[in-house]
Amino acid sequence: MTGFRKAQVDTPVSYTPMPKQMDAHSLEAKYRGLCGGWGNGKTSWGCVEFFVSLLEYPGTNSIVARKTRPELKATTWDMLLNGDKTHDQAWHGIPPEAIKYYNRSDYFVELRNGSKIWGMPLDDPKKIENFNLGLFWIDQAEEVEEDIFLKFQGRLRQHRSPREGLLTFNPAGHNWLWKRFIDPTRISKFKRLYKCVEATTFDNPNLPSDYFEQFEGLPEHWVQRFVYGSHEVFTGQIFTDWDPEVHVVQPFLIPSKWERWMSFDPGMRHEAAASWCARDYEGNVFYYREVLAPNQPIEWWYDRIIDEEEGEDYGGPQEEVAWRLIGQEAKQRSQESGVSVKQKFTEFGMDFQDADRDPPARISTITEYLRPRPGHTNPWTGDDPAPRVYVFSTCDKLQEYLPQYRWRPQRTNFSEEDAPEKPRKKDDHNIDNLGHVLVHLSELPPLEDVGRPTDPELAYMEEHFDMALERARDRSPVGSAGGRHPVLGDDF
Repeated sequence: MTGFRKAQVDTPVSYTPMPKQMDAHSLEAKYRGLCGGWGNGKTSWGCVEFFVSLLEYPGTNSIVARKTRPELKATTWDMLLNGDKTHDQAWHGIPPEAIKYYNRSDYFVELRNGSKIWGMPLDDPKKIENFNLGLFWIDQAEEVEEDIFLKFQGRLRQHRSPREGLLTFNPAGHNWLWKRFIDPTRISKFKRLYKCVEATTFDNPNLPSDYFEQFEGLPEHWVQRFVYGSHEVFTGQIFTDWDPEVHVVQPFLIPSKWERWMSFDPGMRHEAAASWCARDYEGNVFYYREVLAPNQPIEWWYDRIIDEEEGEDYGGPQEEVAWRLIGQEAKQRSQESGVSVKQKFTEFGMDFQDADRDPPARISTITEYLRPRPGHTNPWTGDDPAPRVYVFSTCDKLQEYLPQYRWRPQRTNFSEEDAPEKPRKKDDHNIDNLGHVLVHLSELPPLEDVGRPTDPELAYMEEHFDMALERARDRSPVGSAGGRHPVLGDDF
């Protein structure tokens, strides 16, 4: 193996990297990764990169990790120690002459240069806390939570070691790995610290000729994710109908006669959310404003809600909110004061109605509104079928969270008799707000048409005309006496 390391090592490694593997070996960053579809050489790359780093830095303490012990034993640990013997160019495992001591039952190896390797399942993250590490490798990193990765970062403190992390993973939507390694808009610090090469299944020329036949008949989202390495689809995705090209709209001034709804989902220690929606006469719902913030008292939220509703944004000045909803957890009394969130708002003069307590109903209703309905017309394009919910482009968080909302992973030994799937409780407060509003709206009759235009652009023009007309009346010298104004017409 030559061509991708500046440092020289004494132990020969029988391995010829494929082009994408070579690109990944050439990365210069504290945290390096190889991502993509099945069979693209991720694990082999991880084995080589991991082993050579240990040779370059004698005495390094290291961990190779996978989510569960059976997966670690059957795949990652086996590949690291024994390699792939199916073809000559593959990684063939740690050379026996490099090993000083091997404890098979404890997944521990000490190399002759003093570097140590612990194989660790991540079902109990506390095991990491006592380590003083110089290197780690997480295989199938999309299966673990970001908190575990952060624990590994906190253990990288060994002197005279690379103090680096390796990650190999399949795409799983816009998760924490995507935000750190892939997102083109990530902060400059992330671009410097986290570098990754993406590879598809087709980038491995050493696969058997009949390997690709197994993909025929697979669901399209599986092929996109596990073959082509797409980050836009993932297993467990709930709102598969979400399409930003259809559901995200440019903001417009909402007509004053449209019914406005506001929902608050508490999360005092975590991110709480306030969301505003409006519905038109055709049954379309527009999610037009949101505020999300962690660790804020009710006083702060009350003032912020008032400021938002009195401000001159797309909701309009002095907007009137017809309904206010609040999550059921807001009725829980504080251990310190004995007063609930809902009571606190009432003391400030803001009353809320209890929202539903049924997550499946919220998910089902959001799905119904997102899915194009035959006979329903898009208010901009006139397309039929069309969805009934639209999100203002200024509502960044809902656009980020909605497509990433997913079911909790089920146990590998689950049965049909187990409890039904539940959504993951993460980044969901504004999604709950949207669900609360839509569930309540679905139980009400349509908004009465009082002759206002339903087209947003026409509504915007008429709203501005009415406001200009009102200002003109106020300035008119005959406004208080009645009669006919030469421009404004009859009595006003």
